[in-house]
Amino acid sequence: MTTLLLVFIFAFVATAAYLVLAPSTQSVLVKQRALAIRRQGGFIVQDDGTLMDEEMALPFVQRVLGPVLEMLSGLLLKNAPHKVQAGIQQKLVQAGNPLTPSRFLLVQVMAAAGMGLAGLAMATKSMAHNPLMGVVLLFVPLLLGWRGPEFWLSKQIAHRRRLIDKALPDVLDLLSVSVEAGLGLDGAIQKVGEKFPEPTAGEFRELLKAVRLGTPRVDALRALADRSGLPDMRTFTAAVIQADQLGVAISRVLRAQSEALRIKRKQKAEEKAMALPIKMLFPMIIFIFPTIFIIVLGPVLLTLMGGLGL
Repeated sequence: MTTLLLVFIFAFVATAAYLVLAPSTQSVLVKQRALAIRRQGGFIVQDDGTLMDEEMALPFVQRVLGPVLEMLSGLLLKNAPHKVQAGIQQKLVQAGNPLTPSRFLLVQVMAAAGMGLAGLAMATKSMAHNPLMGVVLLFVPLLLGWRGPEFWLSKQIAHRRRLIDKALPDVLDLLSVSVEAGLGLDGAIQKVGEKFPEPTAGEFRELLKAVRLGTPRVDALRALADRSGLPDMRTFTAAVIQADQLGVAISRVLRAQSEALRIKRKQKAEEKAMALPIKMLFPMIIFIFPTIFIIVLGPVLLTLMGGLGL
């Protein structure tokens, strides 16, 4: 039982490391295009001019482990309920697609299985002495293994939202200035994709790409709001959609949105500053006040103890 558990834990760690550290979709596409350029009749032209079989040119992990994992993850995703698939897809999109839905589901299942086996090994030993503790040791690791990848994904979503939310006022300023300077909305969005770092630039490039491929601007803006999941982004996209439908000058709408967003940001900062003294009170009571009392009252107590002969 112990040997089987160790083997499964090793396989789980190796699989999770491969899935998490796997190259991004863009990197894979770049490598595939480079291979397509160097491909000649099923062979790859190497740097020295010699030919190598295309399959043998791939790394060992991609040739052996990759297809097996893709098959398992595809089966899991295919048999999962539609609601589960939609939820995983939405969360991964909001996190910037760090993994494919099938890979994430495979990591989640293997994490739950690995933690479940570890809990089973611990529960078997304690079941005879304390059945309740045995049940707890069996189900708690299983729950932690299932929820662990979801917790990691929620952290990725929160980090990405913070970055986009922090850059959004500057984005609206650039859009407003660009439109007032004579650019169209698409040109202003392209400027945002060029001037800002990821993930903000990537979201607006995706918006511009969808519009250029024929997606209606209204649907593309709503998809942008859904991907970010930010209330301020939803307000911005709703204002742009309304201005586009009513024929209002887009520069005026962008300027108003930028000013409103900066006022809201200032109010949030003031709110946090007002709550700061209350938050500082408890660390002061626990760590600072006892030290002050020792420094101030310590010599007095020592003098009294010496006078009383204690």
